[in-house]
Amino acid sequence: MMVQNGANQYGNSTVENMAFRIASQSPKLNDLAGEHLEQIAKIVMTQNLAAELSGLAKIASIDYKMEKSTFISHSSKTGSKHTQTSYLKALNELEHYTAKNGINILQLTPGQADDFIYSLTGSPNTKSITIAGVSSFYTYLERRHSTIKNPIRGTKARPAKKTVKDIEAPSESELPLILDSMPELEKMAVYVMAFRGLRIGALKNLKIWGSKYQSVSKGKSIFGELPAEIVAGIKSSELNSRTPFESLTTNALKLRIYRHTSKLHREGKIQSAYSAHDFRHYFAISEYKKNKDIYKLSKLLDHTSISITEGYLRSLKLEI
Repeated sequence: MMVQNGANQYGNSTVENMAFRIASQSPKLNDLAGEHLEQIAKIVMTQNLAAELSGLAKIASIDYKMEKSTFISHSSKTGSKHTQTSYLKALNELEHYTAKNGINILQLTPGQADDFIYSLTGSPNTKSITIAGVSSFYTYLERRHSTIKNPIRGTKARPAKKTVKDIEAPSESELPLILDSMPELEKMAVYVMAFRGLRIGALKNLKIWGSKYQSVSKGKSIFGELPAEIVAGIKSSELNSRTPFESLTTNALKLRIYRHTSKLHREGKIQSAYSAHDFRHYFAISEYKKNKDIYKLSKLLDHTSISITEGYLRSLKLEI
């Protein structure tokens, strides 16, 4: 046992002595002759080139098309085609930019990422969606390949967020006034949004069979049942009872509804000029107040998760 301890002590002392000699006796660069500095420089350059070549080899081994396909197919936990389409569009835009500028998409630097962001056109929201899609892809690659780092992370080139107006909804006393003064088509559109909560984007493709309906909302097929008063109202109108809103584009319908509420607002009859989406807010508020069943409301609003519905209700200043 004493011999073993002595050996350990001797061994430790030797290591400490060697470390001390390296720290205290190693020559400094200024002490070396020119030929020695040149030899060291060659060694350092060789090591740097070897590291660079190793990195390039790792990047060359990555199958971009396969990684892109895998990323797109798993980009939405809910299987939303809308999300997949957004990510695909973002990557296509990045591919166009890098090809145009002779950049390997797997070697995009932070500076080049900033230049890509600055090159984007469209609204701040459109740009943000593209940036988010590209950043998500690089984060995905980063987790699978140690040589890839997300060049979007930490960028200061993102567009500034616009001030978002407070979310509004007509009151229970305002809604009948709005409906009574509206032309028939806009009136029934508001009815469907305020009493069934459908998005305005789902109205143009809305098809009705009895009380059942089918449409497309955010790229996804939706099905459900309409309240009896909506079905009765559409049947008693001059609208096509099967496809009541197919005659107008979504944007045209949005504009007509907003112009009408703006007129009522200017006349001092309602508190605000409500957008079409504000009538969906009305539905969410009135439906949630009935029994505070967030799971039922989430399904009625066609949200992909309860967390979205929770955020929606908080934005409407409702206690959950």
